Amino acid sequence: MHRQRFFLPALAATLAVCLMTGVGCGDDNKPSSPDTETDAGGGTPDAGGGPPDGGGGIPDGGHPPMGDRCGQEPSQAARSFCDPATWGGQAPTASSALTVSGEVVMDCDAEVRTLEIPAGATLRASRDKSSKLTLHGNLVVRGKLDYGAPYDRVCVPSAEIVFQGMDDTKFVGTPDQGPDGNVQGKPQMLPLTVVDSDYGVWVMGSGWVTAAGRVKRAWSKLTDGAGPGDATFTVMEATGWEANDKVVLTPTARSSVANHFLQFDEGAISSVDEATGRVTLKAAPRFDHEGCPSCVRRGEAINLSRNVVIRSFDTSAHAHMIVGEKGRLQLDSVELRALGPYKACTGGEPQRRAPIYFHQQLNDSRGSYVRHTSIWGGKNQFLAIEASHGVDVFDTAGYDTTGDGFTMKFDSHACGTRCERDYAPADTVFHHVLAAKVAIPQRVAGCATIGSVSAILPGGGENTGCLDCSVSGNAYNGGTFGNEAALFFGEMGTGRPSSVIFKDSVAHNNAGHGVSNWQNSEKTQPAYDNIQAWSNTGNGIHHGAYTNGYEYINLIAQDNGEADFAVIAIQSDANRARLENASLDGFRTLPYFLVPTLPVVIKNAKFTGVRNPAITQVQDACSGGNENDPNDGTCIRNWLHFDNPQVPKGVKPFLFANHQNKFSSWEVRNFKHADYPTLPANFDLYRKDNRVAGGAYNTDFDAWLVPR
Repeated sequence: MHRQRFFLPALAATLAVCLMTGVGCGDDNKPSSPDTETDAGGGTPDAGGGPPDGGGGIPDGGHPPMGDRCGQEPSQAARSFCDPATWGGQAPTASSALTVSGEVVMDCDAEVRTLEIPAGATLRASRDKSSKLTLHGNLVVRGKLDYGAPYDRVCVPSAEIVFQGMDDTKFVGTPDQGPDGNVQGKPQMLPLTVVDSDYGVWVMGSGWVTAAGRVKRAWSKLTDGAGPGDATFTVMEATGWEANDKVVLTPTARSSVANHFLQFDEGAISSVDEATGRVTLKAAPRFDHEGCPSCVRRGEAINLSRNVVIRSFDTSAHAHMIVGEKGRLQLDSVELRALGPYKACTGGEPQRRAPIYFHQQLNDSRGSYVRHTSIWGGKNQFLAIEASHGVDVFDTAGYDTTGDGFTMKFDSHACGTRCERDYAPADTVFHHVLAAKVAIPQRVAGCATIGSVSAILPGGGENTGCLDCSVSGNAYNGGTFGNEAALFFGEMGTGRPSSVIFKDSVAHNNAGHGVSNWQNSEKTQPAYDNIQAWSNTGNGIHHGAYTNGYEYINLIAQDNGEADFAVIAIQSDANRARLENASLDGFRTLPYFLVPTLPVVIKNAKFTGVRNPAITQVQDACSGGNENDPNDGTCIRNWLHFDNPQVPKGVKPFLFANHQNKFSSWEVRNFKHADYPTLPANFDLYRKDNRVAGGAYNTDFDAWLVPR
C-alpha cells in the first residue's frame, strides 16, 4: 500500500532545508533559540555518516516507503564487544563501566554496569548475529548508537538492549524549578544532566541513536472482527506481521456495557496472510471486537512485537529514554517494552522520564523520528515532546501506561496561560498514532486515582495536530474528570496555533470524554474534519472553553454515555458554523462561561433517532445571578442557530423547557419533519415565560415558538 504523508507547506520547506543543507544550530550543545533560523539537520557530524532522515530523503513530501533492506556486515570486521582485546584484555562483566572507542560491533550477549559512547565513537549492532546488551546503569550516547536504519535494517532474530537493577522509587527525574504561577514570561528551559539512579538511554551532546528492525506495521483497523469462538480477524494492512507476534485487540462494546473500556484482548498470532491482512490467533479472544471495511464501529489491532527491542528486564522496574541538547533519535520498527518509571502517590513523578522524551531541544530535534514503533507495558507515558520542533511521529502505537500518552507541550508551570508560546512544539503531526489503555496517576492526597489523563495531547504550536489517530481505554481507572478527554487540545502548555490539522481520527470506548478542545482563541484554524467519537462514557465531543471559532465538519458522534456533542464555548467567528454535516444521536448545550454576541451555528446535522428528544440543553434554575437580564454574566443565556436539522419520524426534535436565563433562544431555519407538517420552516424557540410577540406555546417542545 502506498502511504501519503501529510505535510503542511511550512513543514515541508523546513525539512527540505534540514535534509539538503546540513546546517547546524551552533557550536555548543545547548538547544538553539526559538528565533534561530536554522534547521539543526544534516546528520550528526561527530557520530558517523549516513542520511540524516534515515534513508534516501523525502523528495515528494511523503513518508519514505517501508523499505525492507536488510543490512550486511561490512567486509572489514569491527572489533567485537565480547572480545577482551576490545577492552584492553578484560572481558565485560556486570560491574564494568565501559567507554567505547572507535567502532565496536555488538555481536553477542553481554552485561555491563554502564556504557558511554563518546563523540566520534560508534557501537553498532551486528547485521548477521543476534545480540543482547544488558546494562545495570546508564547508556549515555554522545557519539553514535547504530541498531539499524531503514536503508540498513537489523534483520537478525533479535537485537536487544535491556536495563536491569533500577528502582523506580529512586528515580530523581528532571523536576520543574520554582513555584507554580501565572506570570507573563518565557517557559522554563532546564539543563539536562545525566542522573546515575535514573537508568536508561541518554542521548546527549550531538549523540545519534538510530534503530530499525524488520519492517512492521504498528497497528491497523479491523475490516473483519473476532470474538469468542472466532480466532480470525482481518486488518487493513499487516505488513511484516508474523506468527508468534503479540497483538492486542481494542474494545468495541457499546457504552451501556459495564467496563466496556477495559475489553482489550491480548493474544499471539498463529498464522497471517500479509497480502489479505487475514490473521488467526492461537486462541480466540474473550470479547467481541467488531470490524468492517467502512462502517463506524470497528476496532483496531496492535502488533507489539519487534526484533529490535529496548526494554526493562521485567515489569518490576522501568528504565527510560531521553533526548536532549543536540541529540538525534531515529526509530523505525522498534519495540520499547516496560519503559517509563513510576513513583506511586506522586501525581505522575518522576518528571521527564518516559519511554521517549524529547527535552527542550527547540530546532535541534529536527530530523528525529519515531515510525512503525510499539511502546507498551510501561508506567509513565508513551512519548513526550517538550519544547522541541519537527519530530516525525508516524505509525506508532502505545499500549498500557499511566499518565498522558503522546504529548506535545512546553513547561507552563510558572507562566500558566500567560507564557510566550514560541516554545510550543512546532512542525509535528501525530500521524497514524494509536494510544490505548491509559491510566490516571495516583495523586498525592490519599493516593487516589482522581484526576485527568489524556491518551493523546496534540496541541502544539504551528503545523501540528493529529491525522488518522485513534484513542481507546483512556482513564479506565477513574473516568471523566473536568474538561479533559482521551484526545485533548488543552489550554496550558500549548501554542493555540492557526495552522493545525485534526482529521480522520477516532475516540472510542474511553471511560471519560472522547475528544475535548478546551481553548480560547481568536485565530481561525482549518476545520476539524471526519472525526468520530463513539461509545465513550462521557461526552463524545466536549467543546470549550470560553470562546473560539473552531469548527467540526463531517463529524460522527454516537452511543456516548452523556452528550454526543456538548457545546460550551461561545462563537467568535460570524462566518463559520460550529458544527456542519454531522451525524449524531443527540445534541446538548451546556452552560456558557461568557455572554454570547453571536449564535452557535449547527448546520445540516443528521440525527440517528437513538436519542429522543434529539436536541436538549441543561435545564438548571438560575443560581446567584439575574435570570431576567439577557447580559447577566452568572446565569448566562444560550443562543443557538440550527440550520436544516434532520430528525427522523417518531423522534421529537427539540426539548427547550427551562433554562437559567429567560432570554435564551434557539433559532431554527429550514426545518422539515414528518411529525410536524404544519410548523413553519423558520422559527425561534424561547423559554415558555418569554412570550415574544407573534408566538405561541408549543407543548411538544415545551417552548414559546415564534415563526420567522
